[in-house]
Amino acid sequence: MLGAVEAQALLPLAARRELPALSLLVVAVTTLLIVNPAFRTPDNLAVLAQDAGILGIMACGQALVIITAGIDLSVGSMLALSACVAGSLMMRGMPWLVASLCGLVAGVVAGLVNGSLITYRRLPPILVTLATLLLYRGLTNVATGAAPYNILPETFKMIGKGTAPLVMMVAVGGLIALMVARGRLGRHILAVGGSPLAARLSGVPPDAVLRRVYAISGLCAGIAGLLLAAANGNAQWNLADGWELDVIAATVIGGVRLTGGEGSILGAMFGAMIIVVLRNALFLLGVPVEQYGLVTGGVIVLAALTEQWRRRVESRQ
Repeated sequence: MLGAVEAQALLPLAARRELPALSLLVVAVTTLLIVNPAFRTPDNLAVLAQDAGILGIMACGQALVIITAGIDLSVGSMLALSACVAGSLMMRGMPWLVASLCGLVAGVVAGLVNGSLITYRRLPPILVTLATLLLYRGLTNVATGAAPYNILPETFKMIGKGTAPLVMMVAVGGLIALMVARGRLGRHILAVGGSPLAARLSGVPPDAVLRRVYAISGLCAGIAGLLLAAANGNAQWNLADGWELDVIAATVIGGVRLTGGEGSILGAMFGAMIIVVLRNALFLLGVPVEQYGLVTGGVIVLAALTEQWRRRVESRQ
C-alpha cells in the first residue's frame, strides 16, 4: 500500500492525487468566466459558493468512509434528519445554536448506527447504508408529517447565505485533512483501508476506527443539513433527496480510491466544486436536467482514467 498522505508529497507534481481535479476545476471556471457573463454575476457566484460548500462538506465525510473501503449511501437522508431535528426544535422556541447542536448529535448518532451495524453484525456497508438511506428518510417523513419547518430564526439563516457554506467547507475539510495527515486516527483510517488484517496485527482496532469514520460522515451530513436548511430558509424531509450519487461522484473525481487505502480530502472538495460548476454551466446553457448525468458520468470516467495514469506514473518512482 502507498504510505500515508505525507508520502504523496514525495511524488512529482504530475502524480499528485489532487492535481487532475484542480486542473479541471481551474479550466472549467476560467472558461466560464470568459465566455459566459451570467456565470460571473454576484448572485450566481453566491449560489455556487452555497452549493459547493454544502456538497463539499458531505464529500469530506464520504471520502473518509471510502478510504476505509466502505461506502455511505445514507448521507442525504442523514442530512435531512439532522436538519429536521434542528428545525423542529427551533420552531418550538429553542435557541438556534442549541437546536443546531441537537441536529448535529442526530447526525452523529445516525452515523454510529451505520458503523455499529457494519462492525457488530458484520453486514456489508453498501447493504447497511442502502437500508438506512430508506429508513432515515422514511422516519423523517413520518416524524415531520411531511410538513416543512419554515419559521426559522434570521440569525440561523445567515449561516447558509453567500460564501458562508464555502468557508465552512474549507474549515471542516481543513480539519479533517489535518487529522488524516497528522492525527493518530488518520493513520489508523489509512491502515484499515489498506488492509484490515495488517492493521489489526499492528494493534489498530479496525471496528472502532470504522465506527468513528461513519460517525464523522454523519457529523458532516449534519453540518451540511444545517447549512442547506439555512440557505433554503426551511427544513423538510426531502432535503438532498438523491444527492448520494453526487457525493460519491465528487470523491471519485477528487481522486479517492474506491477500493480503499488512498485518498485526498482536498481532492474530494475539488471534486464537489467541479460537479457544482459543471451543473451550473449546464443550467446556464439551458440543458435539461435529465441530461446532466451525461456530463457527470463522463467526468467520472475521465477521473478513473486519470487515476489509472497517475498510478502508472507512481509505480515508476
